[in-house]
Amino acid sequence: MSSYYMPIPLAENDDEGMNHETKVPSGWSYRFPFIHVFTKKNHILWLNMWLLFNTIFSVVILFVALSLMRRAKELPYRPVPVYSPVREDGAEHYFDTQYQPSKIFQSPPSDQVDKAWHDWLQEHDHMFKFPKHKAKQVGLPETIELYNDPGYGAYGLGVYHQMHCLNRIRKSFYPERYYPGESQHEVMHHTNHCFDVLRQTVLCHGDISVVYWWNQNYTFVDQLGNRRYTEEYLRLSPEQRATGSFVKWDSKVQCRDMDAINAWAKANQVDDDKYGGQLVD
Repeated sequence: MSSYYMPIPLAENDDEGMNHETKVPSGWSYRFPFIHVFTKKNHILWLNMWLLFNTIFSVVILFVALSLMRRAKELPYRPVPVYSPVREDGAEHYFDTQYQPSKIFQSPPSDQVDKAWHDWLQEHDHMFKFPKHKAKQVGLPETIELYNDPGYGAYGLGVYHQMHCLNRIRKSFYPERYYPGESQHEVMHHTNHCFDVLRQTVLCHGDISVVYWWNQNYTFVDQLGNRRYTEEYLRLSPEQRATGSFVKWDSKVQCRDMDAINAWAKANQVDDDKYGGQLVD
């Protein structure tokens, strides 16, 4: 069938061009079937590519998710710590160290020993002030208000209360020296409270450093710096070595940096002079 087209007028009054039809050769057309077919093929191609991409992407995401789930199961449990203003202010730091015996704190009562305990507690065992409105926001227990510091509550750090309790227990073994005017009931009432405080603290923190059994006479260091067994150790049987050993606790441990904690507490310390001064017990 022949194809026709209508010529474009040469001018606005060229009505003649609008009133006749010009015949073009058979097979001519202003439609381009080649382009039409090419576009359709492109559409199918892009659709296939899109489906392939999504399939690969989904497989990768699934693989990553499964890998993360497997790794999460292998990771140790990391609990979310309870709120502490020390931690919030970035004053919680850790360092590796080793337990070491302290002669002064292992000695029986004396003026020198008492001074060591008193000086530490006098320096650090203070209350700190904390805004009451923020305490409510972060879930701290309600406490008494510092009446000379309106809007602030009185709080303390557990480590200082525990050191106070430890000193109280120490002194309770020598009531004649430290509590001459108190009855046994009065002394033990406070002491029993402190025993329970420290019991729960020890169990809460659950120190997982190792202790071991040894006798310092079993080894020596020679002139070259090598550690060697003594003749006594070599002469004893395994059972005798065990009987003659003692528990040792000077293992490597990771501790909180008390210098950083003490500095934070000092910066937030309550002015004791506003409340009658500090009482070190």
